[in-house]
Amino acid sequence: MDFLYLLVKSLLLPPGLFVLFMVLGFMFRRLSFIILTLVTLYLFSTPFVARQLVSGLEIYPALTEAQVSKNQAQAIVVLGAGRYPAAPEYNGNDMAAGLVRMRYAAYLHRKTGLTIYATGGSPYQKGVASEAELMKKSLEQEFNTGPVIVEGESANTRENALFTAKLLKQAGIKKVFLVSNAWHLPRAVTEFSRTGIEVVPAPTQLSGKGGVSYRQWLPRSFAGSRIAFREYLGQAWYKLHSLWDGFQGEPAGIEASK
Repeated sequence: MDFLYLLVKSLLLPPGLFVLFMVLGFMFRRLSFIILTLVTLYLFSTPFVARQLVSGLEIYPALTEAQVSKNQAQAIVVLGAGRYPAAPEYNGNDMAAGLVRMRYAAYLHRKTGLTIYATGGSPYQKGVASEAELMKKSLEQEFNTGPVIVEGESANTRENALFTAKLLKQAGIKKVFLVSNAWHLPRAVTEFSRTGIEVVPAPTQLSGKGGVSYRQWLPRSFAGSRIAFREYLGQAWYKLHSLWDGFQGEPAGIEASK
């Protein structure tokens, strides 16, 4: 099942999507389709287009100092962002991808004194430390946050919400700061709100508008476009999944940062 999921995702995300289109173009001998695919491939590899796609996901603005200090949140939840499995300098355990999230969670902790909940499992690597355990170690030892509570069984954003909500409810916590990359928060906020937990979106690493220069039109990589495609596909999949499970209506319990 994991192999099938990874295969489908690889075909739907850049550059796999464009390779698939090119193959179809050659199979059906459609020159116009091939040219359109090449143009699209170029555009999605440019920083300008990637930034536009990612910024469209950033619907929650950064929290202000006043919003942080006056808020009535009872805990901080930080979501895992994958791991760097090689990391020989850290004996194969590094959370480089989630560093910005951990740093902001630690920042909120210093401002509020609230306990941090780290959530994230190890879905594709059995028998190794979960993402949450690695975050706990880094937050406690490198950011000096004090004890971090771990949820290390979840394999995706939906499970992050479901499993962490159980821990929060057991502790009598009803409202949390939810820390993740700005582009990931729309999906995360929706899933946590479905559990009945009131959420204060706490985005980090917003892309910003930035200037426009010729460098923004030079092809570099598909990293930004892949992030955007993955999130848009994830949102669509979760909406279908929610309909299948019988969910209806808009998610409740979202406190927008205004």
